[in-house]
Amino acid sequence: MRYGYFDEKNREYCIDRVDVPVSWTNYIGVEDMCAVVNHTAGGYLFYKTPQYHRITRFRPNGVPMDRPGHYVYLRDDADGDYWSISWQPVGKPLDKATYCCRHGLSYSTYECEYRDIRVSQRLMIPLGDNVELWDVKIKNEGSGERQLSVFSYCEFSFHHIDMDNQNFQMSLYASGSSCEDGIIEYDLFYEEFGYQYFTANFTPDGFDCVRDKFLGGYRTESNPLAVERGFCGGTTEKGGNHCGVLQKRLVLKPGEEVRLVFMLGEGKRAEAGTIRKKYSIMKNVDEAAEKLAAYWEDKLSRLRVRTPSGDMNTMLNTWNLYQAEINILFSRFASFIEVGGRTGLGYRDTAQDAMTVPHSNPEKCRQRIVQLLNGLVSEGYGLHLFDPAWFEEQEEARPFASPTVIPVPDKKDRIHGLKDTCSDDALWLIPSIMEYIRETGEVSFLDEVIPYADEGEGTVYEHMKRILDFSARQVGAHGVCLGLRADWNDCLNLGGGESALVSFLHVWALEHFLEAAELKGIAEDVAKYHTMYKHVKTVCQTQLWDKEWFIRGITKSGRRIGTSEDKEGKIHLESNAWAVLSGAATQEQGERAMDSVDKYLYTQYGIMLNGPSYTVPDEEVGFVTRVYPGVKENGAIFSHPNPWAWAAECRLGRGDRAMKFYEALCPCRQNDIIEIREAEPYSYCQFIMGKEHTAFGRARHPFMTGSGGWAYFSATRYMLGIRPQMEELQIDPCIPPEWDGFEAVRKWRGATYRISVKNPAHVSKGVKEIRVDGEKAERIPVFAAGTEHEVVAVMG
Repeated sequence: MRYGYFDEKNREYCIDRVDVPVSWTNYIGVEDMCAVVNHTAGGYLFYKTPQYHRITRFRPNGVPMDRPGHYVYLRDDADGDYWSISWQPVGKPLDKATYCCRHGLSYSTYECEYRDIRVSQRLMIPLGDNVELWDVKIKNEGSGERQLSVFSYCEFSFHHIDMDNQNFQMSLYASGSSCEDGIIEYDLFYEEFGYQYFTANFTPDGFDCVRDKFLGGYRTESNPLAVERGFCGGTTEKGGNHCGVLQKRLVLKPGEEVRLVFMLGEGKRAEAGTIRKKYSIMKNVDEAAEKLAAYWEDKLSRLRVRTPSGDMNTMLNTWNLYQAEINILFSRFASFIEVGGRTGLGYRDTAQDAMTVPHSNPEKCRQRIVQLLNGLVSEGYGLHLFDPAWFEEQEEARPFASPTVIPVPDKKDRIHGLKDTCSDDALWLIPSIMEYIRETGEVSFLDEVIPYADEGEGTVYEHMKRILDFSARQVGAHGVCLGLRADWNDCLNLGGGESALVSFLHVWALEHFLEAAELKGIAEDVAKYHTMYKHVKTVCQTQLWDKEWFIRGITKSGRRIGTSEDKEGKIHLESNAWAVLSGAATQEQGERAMDSVDKYLYTQYGIMLNGPSYTVPDEEVGFVTRVYPGVKENGAIFSHPNPWAWAAECRLGRGDRAMKFYEALCPCRQNDIIEIREAEPYSYCQFIMGKEHTAFGRARHPFMTGSGGWAYFSATRYMLGIRPQMEELQIDPCIPPEWDGFEAVRKWRGATYRISVKNPAHVSKGVKEIRVDGEKAERIPVFAAGTEHEVVAVMG
């Protein structure tokens, strides 16, 4: 069943059947102000942090699922009939009104046709301004004059999530509102800088600032009293719950169209006046949309592909990069799932996010890498969850001790010990640093001095050594890296035992670091870490192999997990994919391991994380054994590690298998089976119910998942094989043998490379000839910024 389609020309996903099974979301804003909104304009706005500076309220896991939001109501003043531009909250019958939502790159547009009135509402946040614009167009397509009333609606939050959800004897008296000169000012009494505004490009005919007066008793956003009766009450109050409602009465002649712009922003009334003046000029609104489009056009132009797979083109050229960018911008804690109950950066998540898009967002990737280096303890492990603000210069003393001030723990309370350390966290950072340097050529970054989280400081290069040395020390009786609190799989704890995954990651990180050591010409480090590399690789090959695949780990008591003798959790995706991807496995081991993954874990919706699912609680294995079979970490199709399998198959040279795995997980390939998938077909989701669950194939938790970045990384770096190196651009594809080839445009260090890959011999891997600007070449060099070059790679 189909609910929408990909509009390739406009880079939008158009939801033309709006009664989708679950909320389909989008992200608006790319700087300090951001919004998470869904297909019916439900969602919330925040400034810098979704936990401590929430601007509009959202009721997570509520009924209905998407309330409140950023709504615009219309009322026919002749007969009192009213509706909303977005299908919800009023929810007119779909056989009486036509609705559509268009999710674009950092904007969403809602369209409605009802009783000869065509309306649209576009939500966007301009670059450079902390304001959300609601660009509303209303056209009378009937034959008679129409008298309409337009009402805006948003519900203000008490900023802090805890204040919004508890201790109402305090929070209900923490804020106030007023309306003067067509500007609603909302202030949080407990915050000296806690002000928002709501205004519009017109002089309102009415307003309301008190939520319960606008909605009325025993009513919801579906049937507000003020809209039903046709006028606002002009309510304001110190204390209570507040909203942004401005009413405008219109008389539209046949064919006439009007444009209203509502503005929801950060700051006091004076700031609102400046913004109101600016965006009351329609040219400025249009230019803001054009600048936003140019912002994304620039990013998307850094790598464009044309392959025989239309689905791959759709994902890589727009939606996959968009999702990866959103993760590097928003971290993981702003969605309809992570609703702002915590803030900061997850160490392993952010390190991987920063690795995947240095070509499209080098500035943000660098910023995230520096923040993570700040969050590294001198012992060599990362703080699993931390707020970068802890390590930044603090603001001047506030004028009073507000109960809503963002907490900054004492230095001693920020640093957790080994008991709370995840063994994989910091290892991800080393390849991220090296990918950034390969992309930008900024080798001097290795020498930048950055403080440790606890004490002392060191260069970036020295931080990397601390990470590798920490993992080398933290090994168990078999020489395999300890899992500590957990490795990548937070639910698989091994009772303090040894993690195969971490040892494979150690190999991978060492391989990346050795390039840095050679770059710096430090022979002592090259020798030391090459010896370490060979040792860890040997340990992996001898201690972790189990007949047909690699085990997942060894518990503290010495029990091997993920073996052919196990009845449950017999084979695990992570350890086998990383055995190959890290280079630790031999070719024969790798092929047998990935054949086993295909045999035991592959499904038509992607590869399950492990199988068979656990059904018997086992404290030595960990909490994963208490998760329902087929859900999340216990036998679900966990999306994040699926791209590891694509890359592993490419390392083995099996492009047909890589494409098989790619297509199974690809969201847009499931566009016509939404009755099974339910979730967005333009976003990778955190997981899909596994085959041992009754809802097999149902996807959950979109956008905020490492699968977005990894899908992009594996598909472009390994399947298409376009990989920046220190001194050359490498083209090393691994594609289905039936492909004749593909084309790509890659911008790298300021030069443009127009790449044509030809596959006349119909092989999966291997490049026998490279031509650069018509001349045979051994490699593709770094060209001067501003130049363009033709590259032909012939496979064979």
